[in-house]
Amino acid sequence: MFNKETSSRGWTVGELRQALENLPADTPLLAYGPAAPGSDAVQDYIIVTAGFGSRDTGDGRGPQSSREFQIGVAYPDSAFYHTGR
Repeated sequence: MFNKETSSRGWTVGELRQALENLPADTPLLAYGPAAPGSDAVQDYIIVTAGFGSRDTGDGRGPQSSREFQIGVAYPDSAFYHTGR
């Protein structure tokens, strides 16, 4: 799963789409990442949102649409693991 080539720049939508292309639509989706900055331990996260967000850069123009497609994650609670996912 780890790809040294893309780890420093992040994936594009096309790369993610290709990785998901043969999966059934009801396949649970889970992300993982460092439990803390600099940590070797990893933490599971569940995907909770996806879409274009907005940011207020403080330049007086107010919130501006983000160029990046954002995926929001959260810590799963114990109910997530008890549903068989």
